[in-house]
Amino acid sequence: MSASLFSHPADPDPEGTDPGHPASVPDVVAVRQVPRDAEEAFNGFTDYLHLWWPEELTDFGEGTHAEFEGGVLTETGPDGETAVWATVRTREPDTLLELDWVAGHSPRNPTDVRVEFTPAEDGSTLVTLRHGGLDRLPDGAGEYSRLQEEWSEILDRYARFMGAR
Repeated sequence: MSASLFSHPADPDPEGTDPGHPASVPDVVAVRQVPRDAEEAFNGFTDYLHLWWPEELTDFGEGTHAEFEGGVLTETGPDGETAVWATVRTREPDTLLELDWVAGHSPRNPTDVRVEFTPAEDGSTLVTLRHGGLDRLPDGAGEYSRLQEEWSEILDRYARFMGAR
């Protein structure tokens, strides 16, 4: 029973969201199968990404160099300027890579990137990338749409580099 005869419940939010509880944004998931064993697939992803990462999806563009070094994923531009994309949370060679992802948004709100390398019976490897925690961002739904396209393009380039057709 309400404390006042004249009180009534608040009108529902027309957008369906409560500012104190942001709407849940689903994880971006991208999966590719590469014709390499898990060790080669993992190494291709971590050691050679500067050879396959799309330049148009970098901070500095042409002549950029992305690499994992000292537990951090960075991009170095042609003039030597460096941008941090992520820090490595977990690195289990040939199996799992987990990152605190900050590229494209504030480092105060890292999102979660998890890349799993699962051996298939035919000797190939299933690579599953999951980017979550987007509801921590101011425009998580917008980021979801952008990242869904970008991760698809990125993994397509990776898969072609690894020999997929």
